[in-house]
Amino acid sequence: MGDDWDPESAQRALTAVVDGVHTLRGDALLIAGDVFDNARISDAVLEFFVSEIARAVVPTVVLPGNHDLFDASSLYHRSPFSDSPDNLHIISGTRGQTLTFPELTLEIWGRAMDSHTPAFRPLAGIPSKRNGQWSVAMAHGHFHFLDDTEERSSPIRPHEIAEASCDYIALGHWERFEDVSQNGVTAFYSGSPMGASPNRGNVAVNVVDLDPQASRAVVVSQVELPMAGASSMNLPIAADN
Repeated sequence: MGDDWDPESAQRALTAVVDGVHTLRGDALLIAGDVFDNARISDAVLEFFVSEIARAVVPTVVLPGNHDLFDASSLYHRSPFSDSPDNLHIISGTRGQTLTFPELTLEIWGRAMDSHTPAFRPLAGIPSKRNGQWSVAMAHGHFHFLDDTEERSSPIRPHEIAEASCDYIALGHWERFEDVSQNGVTAFYSGSPMGASPNRGNVAVNVVDLDPQASRAVVVSQVELPMAGASSMNLPIAADN
């Protein structure tokens, strides 16, 4: 949100995401970074975002990414977020932070990005122990495939995913939907709502079902829904306890 390319479409995409939370009966909404294009956008855009998240009702967790860093000048310090709704949770721990939602038997960990450099490791500090609840991590960065040779900022290595002690990792930074699961640990990029859908009139989100009674406890699917106002959602999670 807040770019100069098509700001109205970005707002309609957010509305479609929130509508999708209700349509898909999501228990939580996770947005893995780059909600906003830059730190210079107007308060009006921030106020619109906050009002839409309030409409989502369910717990909504936002992880700052490289476009909306959590540094001294972060837009998350500005007044529209000072009186944000109770369901909005901004991950602010730059060395890692865990949020607990007992009603969902869910814990969410993330590390807010304060500097988009090769030294920043999005999964560094992820907890190594579980407490019996669903464990979800959020990370914003570039996944390095085994044959990658170029060093990128905010790297996520295959072994970091493989060694993570969690049920699911929600990834942000790439525009596209991508499965980068490793060694039984489920990890997906959702892509941006508009960027991940080939249909300009739709938005795309990842729906993550957590169900201990199913043959596969974690099931991820990409779902497309009409963009708000179109004629023809980043991430609702349905956690079945």
